[in-house]
Amino acid sequence: MRLAALLLLLAACGSNEPAPAPVDAAPFGAAFSDATGETGITFVHESGASERKWLPETMGSGVLMLDHDGDGDTDLLFPSRGSTRLWRNEGGWRFTDVTAESGIDAKGYAMGGAVADYDADGDPDVYLTCLDGNLLCRNDGGRFVRVPGAPSGGAWGDPEGEFPSWSTAAAWLDADGDGDLDLVVVNYVRWAPHRDVHAEVVEGEKAYTRPQLYEGDRDETPVAGKSLGLCVDDFDGDGRTDLFVANDTVQNFLFLGTGPARWREAALERGVAFDDAGAARAAMGVDSADWRNDGSLAIAVGNFSDEPLSLFAVEEGRFRDEAAAAGLLEPTRIPLTFGVLFRDLDLDGRADLVLANGHIEPSIGKLRRELLHAQVPQIFRNLGAGRFREVPVPPRPIVGRGLAAGDLDGDGDLDLVLTSNGGAPLLLRNDIGNGHRGLRLRLRQPGSRNRDAIGATVVVRAGGLARRDVVRTGSSYLSGSEPVLTFGLGSAAGAEVGIVWPDGMRQDLRLAAGPQVQVVERR
Repeated sequence: MRLAALLLLLAACGSNEPAPAPVDAAPFGAAFSDATGETGITFVHESGASERKWLPETMGSGVLMLDHDGDGDTDLLFPSRGSTRLWRNEGGWRFTDVTAESGIDAKGYAMGGAVADYDADGDPDVYLTCLDGNLLCRNDGGRFVRVPGAPSGGAWGDPEGEFPSWSTAAAWLDADGDGDLDLVVVNYVRWAPHRDVHAEVVEGEKAYTRPQLYEGDRDETPVAGKSLGLCVDDFDGDGRTDLFVANDTVQNFLFLGTGPARWREAALERGVAFDDAGAARAAMGVDSADWRNDGSLAIAVGNFSDEPLSLFAVEEGRFRDEAAAAGLLEPTRIPLTFGVLFRDLDLDGRADLVLANGHIEPSIGKLRRELLHAQVPQIFRNLGAGRFREVPVPPRPIVGRGLAAGDLDGDGDLDLVLTSNGGAPLLLRNDIGNGHRGLRLRLRQPGSRNRDAIGATVVVRAGGLARRDVVRTGSSYLSGSEPVLTFGLGSAAGAEVGIVWPDGMRQDLRLAAGPQVQVVERR
């Protein structure tokens, strides 16, 4: 039922109008400025770095966006080692540390997590993934309470004892179609202090080790995953929820939905397990989008230095890496990419691409001069016709890890937050200057256990372009963006909107453009 509705929806977005031409000559319009100093945010990520150079010290953490107090502004939660902090958005690009009064209890080694109203009481709850046991924090009217007995992420054992699994990415979704929210969590490698491996970049100096020398933590698949990224979407177009898992130095996983809470692994069959040479890359952050505005998806995966970005684009049921044809191969070859997001930053109707970059080894420049520990993030404008072009960003290098997007100042365009391993975050304000309009939607299902309609598909048509997006959690690297869908409309004053709700019901609307969030309730 849902597949049929989605096919009708995409067909309805067809038009006799010619598709807009590529936009090489048009100005980008989205001018980003480093607004970190204006915010009052003094958070500095604590990695625990020391001369021991243990593996977890270099992996960093993400950032989670949520409106924890229901005032309509997007707040920021920064997971960290022993010092996870919640910053309330006061408006006007000012934030206040409200960790103590919020009740967030995260004294362990927090990595990332996922946000959703899992108990359907009207406020967002937080699941934190950690090196030493995960936490579920229920939001009760703006104050968080740790839920005892919540899923911890599992454990593994060896002759030295039992150790908690190192959980990384997580996502809320309705896996079994029963109307309430379930949780998917992926784990990285089996690490403990007694298992840390000695490695050197410069002779005589211990360096951080790549994960090839560690076991993956889980063996439900033929290859034990070393998972860092998780993306939820319908990758084969059958109306069921699928999962893409980015694995570090072993093959990626693609779990295609076959029924309620049932999947089959098909990454090799569909062409996303390895690169074109049949090698596993150091896959980290991941996101997906309808990058050509034709209903076909691409999966972008951030990789290690000398491993360019992967851009797996679907063609007749299989994926192929289109990074070279899209103009992404050379610009992404040297940077080491963690956070990855598709977002329409200039509101022209096309999904642009953002990358958070930073190396794992502080001394890497001693080995190769062109490799830097702290690196500048990258933004690639979607030109249409399957091509991207890099555009300037504020040249402040960070040891980039997490990446999230949201409208932090209420002006209708998307700002960016990037985390830095062992450092302060980078907040990039989007001051769009091209006159484009947008449409910002928040879906609601009153009375439902899936109150925020996670899993709903929305197609918006305006100006000869169809834009598709999904209400979901996960993606990027250990991070969560705001739960509002933002669609660029270009110069159009409004748009035709089609929604396929999580149970397959279809709703059609005509909505006017505007910077404010429009709440759409299921009829």
